Amino acid sequence: MATRSFISRYNDETEMYESIYCHWDGYPTGVGLTLRDNYHNGVAVGQLMEIGDISSLRDTVVETQQEAYKNRGDTDVDAKIFRFRSEMMEYYRNMSCEYGYIWKDGVWECVSLNPEYINLYELENANV
Repeated sequence: MATRSFISRYNDETEMYESIYCHWDGYPTGVGLTLRDNYHNGVAVGQLMEIGDISSLRDTVVETQQEAYKNRGDTDVDAKIFRFRSEMMEYYRNMSCEYGYIWKDGVWECVSLNPEYINLYELENANV
């Protein structure tokens, strides 16, 4: 089963968020670490936004381009623009994304979109 996520960058000049969807491996140990380790400058993040929505994130922009939904002929897969962070979060929450990654001021932020997350290993003692 997929762990959906979104990848976004905040533009200080326009005060807007530019975001793409990523279908697979959206956990912090997947997409999160890949972004931290391989997309650590504004140029690389910008190139990622140009690709649009992706099936999965790879270590390089070139590899990730192979995962672009555009390559399958899908439409409406360009990066989305949001004026407000709350608008962006709601949009991706409605797409069942579990995590979001936001590039701002030269660092990545990881956000969880599922406040009702249940840790299956703690269910024995929970009153659910």
